[in-house]
Amino acid sequence: MVKKVHYTIELIEISKSFKRLNFANKRSYTTLKSFFLNPWKTLFDDRSVKRVAVQNITMRVPRGASVGVIGRNGSGKSTLLKLITGIYRPDSGRINVHGRVAALIELGAGFHPDFTGRENVILGGLMHGLSRLQIEERLEEIIAFAELEEAIDEPIRCYSSGMFMRLGFSLAVHTDPDILIIDEVLSVGDEAFVRKCKERVAALKAAGKTLLLVTHDLEAALRWCDEVIWLDHGEIKDRGDPRRVIDAYRGFLEKGEEQQLSEKNRQTDHYNTNLLDDQEKSVAFVEQNELSDSFNSDFANAFGVSGGAISLAEFKRWGSRELEIRAVELLDQAGQQRALFHGGDVMIIKIIYKQNEIVDDYHFGIAIRRNDGLMVFGTNTLIEGQTIIIKNDGVITIELKDFSLLEGSYLLDVAVHRSDGYPYDYHSAVLHFAVRSEKPRIGVCAPILTWEVGQL
Repeated sequence: MVKKVHYTIELIEISKSFKRLNFANKRSYTTLKSFFLNPWKTLFDDRSVKRVAVQNITMRVPRGASVGVIGRNGSGKSTLLKLITGIYRPDSGRINVHGRVAALIELGAGFHPDFTGRENVILGGLMHGLSRLQIEERLEEIIAFAELEEAIDEPIRCYSSGMFMRLGFSLAVHTDPDILIIDEVLSVGDEAFVRKCKERVAALKAAGKTLLLVTHDLEAALRWCDEVIWLDHGEIKDRGDPRRVIDAYRGFLEKGEEQQLSEKNRQTDHYNTNLLDDQEKSVAFVEQNELSDSFNSDFANAFGVSGGAISLAEFKRWGSRELEIRAVELLDQAGQQRALFHGGDVMIIKIIYKQNEIVDDYHFGIAIRRNDGLMVFGTNTLIEGQTIIIKNDGVITIELKDFSLLEGSYLLDVAVHRSDGYPYDYHSAVLHFAVRSEKPRIGVCAPILTWEVGQL
């Protein structure tokens, strides 16, 4: 009696780590002379650094199921796929894969640059386990899907990267796979071809093929997957219903983003001058403006910022200080300090001020700029027709209701000045914050829309 196979993919307590040599003197062999002058023992340390990529993962994928794998860069997603496809061998554990696998991990891997596209399709088909007859039966369909009829008999070294990847994708999805493994490659070619690729993947899913999808596109995971697995530092952090797991993952990312934003704001917290005398103020201002912007790349990577993040040196302050801004806070509707908001949230700005001299002409203002410098919004009590009576020290509270900015990174300016614009105290880029949106709209603001269909 033949044992019935319930799962197409089985991973039992899989672990994989990579060993990295610890070079003692990386610059000691940069030239041939220095290489021979240094003894071999100084080439590298006898110790090695082991990096765990995947640790104690157990997962079973039923036949015909669609499973998504999500997680931050470096969480072990691609390593997991390469273990399943046999590119890597696990350090421990057991892997069972039942059925023909089409792995869209590195499209075109194994293609020979001196062979024509046609020759590479034939060789690639054989590598996928097809017979020569099966390849010949599907050859024209593969070429037509890749839209390479005119270039198929040219050496693929002459192909563009888009042509190369289209051919690899077309070959993979025409091998009649039982298991389709996709690792962030559904963006090959132009928009029309991407749409065709997605339609092909959807057709394979509808035909009962097993789908394993690694992606940062959470909407794609939500649309295609029956189950989602969240990897973090090589371990399964959560798994189950796609909506629940994706919402938990988004919350985790937002919490990390807010922590980083809050940390950046703490680094620029030199505007809070409660404990500084006049001499210390000037020293602190100079020192902070001389700090480097080394954290820019990390900030940009963390939040997907284009055009670079704000550096500490971009904080600027000027004015005669008759009225002085001592601190600024960003709060949510519950009064909690926040650095990350969602479209439609209420944002509260608190400006803590001190009156050093009596003046009778003063107005408080705020401005919000996108991190690329675009002025998004600005106003002050003069424009708004607000009359504020101040006595000594106090707090100005501004509440922004229905906060409708689109996703992005933003900077806050605050100021107190005369009606002619003369500044008592101006703080430029005093805080930065981020906004997250559910919908991938473009631009700056998100008005409330009503769509109606009528007839002429």
